[in-house]
Amino acid sequence: MNSYKPVIGIEVHVALNTKSKMFSSSPNNHYDKPNTNINEIDLALPGSLPSVNEEGVIKAIELAHTLHMNIDKLLKFDRKNYFYQDLPKGYQITQQYRPIGTKGFIDIGTKKIHVRQIHIEEDTAKQIIENNKIVLDYNRAGIPLIEIVSQPEMNSADEAINYLTQLKRIVSFLEVSDAKMEDGSMRVDVNISLMKQDSNIFGTKVEIKNLNSFANVAKAINYEIKRQSELLKNNKEVVQETRRWDEAKQQTIFMRSKTNVDEYRYFTEPNIISLNLSNDFINNAISNIKNNIDTIKQKLLEDGINDNLINQLLNDYSLFKLFKEANKNVNNPKLCVTWVVIELMGLLNKNKKTIDFLANNQINDISKMLNALKLNSINAKDAKEILNKIVIMNESFESLIKNFANQPTFDDSSISNILEKIIQSNITMLDQYESRPERVEKFFIGMLMKETKGKANPVVGSKILKELIIKFKK
Repeated sequence: MNSYKPVIGIEVHVALNTKSKMFSSSPNNHYDKPNTNINEIDLALPGSLPSVNEEGVIKAIELAHTLHMNIDKLLKFDRKNYFYQDLPKGYQITQQYRPIGTKGFIDIGTKKIHVRQIHIEEDTAKQIIENNKIVLDYNRAGIPLIEIVSQPEMNSADEAINYLTQLKRIVSFLEVSDAKMEDGSMRVDVNISLMKQDSNIFGTKVEIKNLNSFANVAKAINYEIKRQSELLKNNKEVVQETRRWDEAKQQTIFMRSKTNVDEYRYFTEPNIISLNLSNDFINNAISNIKNNIDTIKQKLLEDGINDNLINQLLNDYSLFKLFKEANKNVNNPKLCVTWVVIELMGLLNKNKKTIDFLANNQINDISKMLNALKLNSINAKDAKEILNKIVIMNESFESLIKNFANQPTFDDSSISNILEKIIQSNITMLDQYESRPERVEKFFIGMLMKETKGKANPVVGSKILKELIIKFKK
């Protein structure tokens, strides 16, 4: 491998979360019962004519702008001709000659990966194997897609994963797509070749299709680099072909010989008139862009949230929205991010649930619980118990807080009195403070929590303890 450098390019399809399909009025929801969201256009019945989904075009413009791309004002579509059972028309409507966005980039920190183009197209029907037979769900036929095509500028699996992570963040926070790979709304194809270190000539490219997780992207890239390097090492030819990742065998498997672009016989789609996008239309689309990733990250840093927690928020838009909703009412980012990212997600994972499991009333009750914690109306121990019952038992915060309302509360004065008595009863422990301060503080706070049955605020207790130690040492 010292003689060769991996060259990696990535093509990503993201399914747009529009209300209807790209060229028909059928609902865009692949979760519905199979073959219910279809009409004459989706099935390519004779005489049916497509029309362009304006919302899909707007989302494409938003993405192109965010990726620093040139936006083509001429909206034009082409036919990609091939016959397969998942394609009712016998061709796919796409943008071969006039992609809506060209010449952009994604900054992955160590370098910029240039994005050659993004273009709008339609999805095919979903194939499902049942009882050794292929069945088709046409709900997916015609769902709007954006294909994002990078330049072959990545040189390792790590760079590829970094690129995909940044791209997923962008499309999720733009609300262009939910980008859930497990549902097929973000699909990744990787092209890999090996180039001699002292050469500018690319090696033979091998494509790996339909990778369904970032983990599998990394595994497939590393495996293919090793496979191709072994071939070259033994003076064997790398064949241009399409392969897939076999999860069970942990290796790439041959699918078919690589199809050349010319075989698709592209030509202009005759049933869709070319449209000139006005400056006002493009500017209005851009003005609606929300959730700039860089701005959000900077604000989280200013709020004192660490990089690890920030990355968890940015990698999961649903999690970020929940955090944002909670913090809107509580106005304490550090408290909210700790409880949402660590405590809540830990509880959901333990019970094999996702954020989607939570109803709106539960999210509101979690905000109320966090506000009570912020105001010291409850302590962390109470909060964990309440959180568990809100999430798992779907009990309301109002009913739960009553169980804690009649229990003793401990203000600063009462905590100070209790700690003073504890210190007076343990002077020998206090005498060890100079040599073992952490152990002494831990001992006294532990005694405080035992005395108050866990109801005192340990943060307040630590502050008061330090003041009392200074007082007793005088």
